[in-house]
Amino acid sequence: MQDILHHQKMNHMKSLRLMKTAGIALAMMGMYAQADAQICATKEADARLAKVAFIDTTKTRGLADNYFLWDVGETIYVKFMNGSPRLQEMVKQYAREWEQYANIKFEFVQSGRANVRVMFSQKKSNYSMLGTYCNSVPQSEHTMHFDSVGLSASNSWGRTVVHEFGHAIGMMHEHFSPMSGIQWNMDTLYADYAKVGWGKDDVDNQVVYVAKQTYTNGTAYDPKSIMHYPINARHTKNGYSVGWNMVMSEGDKRMAAILYPRDGVRANEVPRINVSEYTTTTIKHDPVNQGLRIYPSFVVSTAGVKGTVYFIAIVFDKDGRALPATDKSYNVSGAVATYRNFVLEPGQVLSANKSAPDDFELFIPYSQIPKGANTSEIQVVFKTWVSGKDEFKPIYSSTPIAFSMNR
Repeated sequence: MQDILHHQKMNHMKSLRLMKTAGIALAMMGMYAQADAQICATKEADARLAKVAFIDTTKTRGLADNYFLWDVGETIYVKFMNGSPRLQEMVKQYAREWEQYANIKFEFVQSGRANVRVMFSQKKSNYSMLGTYCNSVPQSEHTMHFDSVGLSASNSWGRTVVHEFGHAIGMMHEHFSPMSGIQWNMDTLYADYAKVGWGKDDVDNQVVYVAKQTYTNGTAYDPKSIMHYPINARHTKNGYSVGWNMVMSEGDKRMAAILYPRDGVRANEVPRINVSEYTTTTIKHDPVNQGLRIYPSFVVSTAGVKGTVYFIAIVFDKDGRALPATDKSYNVSGAVATYRNFVLEPGQVLSANKSAPDDFELFIPYSQIPKGANTSEIQVVFKTWVSGKDEFKPIYSSTPIAFSMNR
């Protein structure tokens, strides 16, 4: 941990305030967070059209991000933001397939707050936020999207709805498995995905990313998973291919039962942290102490097991580039930053700068911010990370807040 974060003394910090748990909390998902954002961006595109028969006798399982799982037995509220009754009923039908194998329930509501918010449009992409990350998105925004025209034309509603609701309960893309051994032909992959508007970062994050071993939950790679992208033989060096998986595999069903067991006891539990109700980060000059006082306003809820949670403010220049740290005092991964960490038990809901505007403070000395034309105005991004079993896990990243250094 010390290689990643260098802690500094905070003379003006106050504890987060303990609140009573109440309702569903929702907040703003930020930019400057592409590496942090928990989202599926499934493109049903020509770049990976490959109807190839694939036969495998491996005992198959899947891949999931345990940091974004719901509680076992939880009711997940789903609301449609638009769409005809026919489309809505079709989504309900396929989404409920997960209820047969996972100890969760989807409750479809017409009004009020909801965890998952579904939108239909002609935009040629299908995607969903991953698991409880839905709760970090403002209530006015959707967390799942379906290309109603494209899916109707290709008659692929079933596989796509099941796939996206798989993400909504925390399941990841199966081709991310560290045990897949896929030998990607990167030049061809980049070129073909570019034809449908994907850049290299999109391909790296959504196609060739390799997850940590713990995300397998002790299971094997499953090429038949509904969560697996099709793979065209031309996209691999050895001609390996995976066709369209149209239904849940036996591995998908077993994974759903592992993540949400009927007996209510999840085996591979981690600290599950959700940041919600983020509104803004207030920044103030402090000429007496020669620095910036930073007040992010948010609510954090905890589940799973006890964990160490880090609330971080990272400084960027006006063009969005992280300012390089010059020493170890205010340094997060080589960038100018400050943070506060807490060991939090599960079952808590804590607020920062809600009951009072200054009950949670971060501080950065002016001396840490280099002077120059590009730092006359800075941007501050609030982030939350948690120390898990074998990784330092990004949980949340806010929108950047601009601030003038003129004083």
